[in-house]
Amino acid sequence: MGCVARLQVALCLCLVFGQAQAGVIISGTRQIYPEPRREITVQVSNDDAHAARLVQVWLDGGDARLTAEHSEVPFTLSPPVFRLDPGKSQAIRLAYTQEPLPRDRESLFWLNVLEVPPATRQPEAFAAAERQNQLRFAFRIRTKVFFRPQGLSGSPLDAPGQLIWTLHTGKPAVLRVFNPSPFHVTFHDVALVVGGQVVPSDQQGMVAPHASLDLALPPLMQPAPVDPAGHLSGQ
Repeated sequence: MGCVARLQVALCLCLVFGQAQAGVIISGTRQIYPEPRREITVQVSNDDAHAARLVQVWLDGGDARLTAEHSEVPFTLSPPVFRLDPGKSQAIRLAYTQEPLPRDRESLFWLNVLEVPPATRQPEAFAAAERQNQLRFAFRIRTKVFFRPQGLSGSPLDAPGQLIWTLHTGKPAVLRVFNPSPFHVTFHDVALVVGGQVVPSDQQGMVAPHASLDLALPPLMQPAPVDPAGHLSGQ
């Protein structure tokens, strides 16, 4: 009897895991909010052709642990909670509330989209036994929102070429990138050229305006240890 019960629970979990797939997608990988605009819209769609989703949206200032109830940002979102039917879309209105933000650089916020899938429907014969064993997964998507003040100098298209790269041979050695522009710069691949040889790195990230970011170097680029006599250790 115990084996049968465990088998039923395992089967139920497998069915739920198989249906635990995110169905909500956001238009664009990032959002730009130009200061002159009263509001911008973000399109959210449900690409699941069969099941509706309950969706909650909110903004945070960079702390992913904050919930909608505890996040304080100078923006309003409408609607904050809505039902998204199969194959349908919803426009979310994002409006700046005019509270002070830095004037000499972009400000970064994060748009959170939390979706809760519907309960799994089971045949009546199994419903009572399996209801207490079902798991429902809530999926959250976070995407960047850049608030861009009016009158910033330069162009965001030129910002990547303005990055300043320096090698710091500490322990461990790091590659430091400084961003002198007022725009955020995101990079996905970094490669070093040493003696004409390209050394790839899996480093990626984003450097904020007027800020620096340290990138760890691959083991190949780490300085070899030297003993007190000035010889390479192990030689």
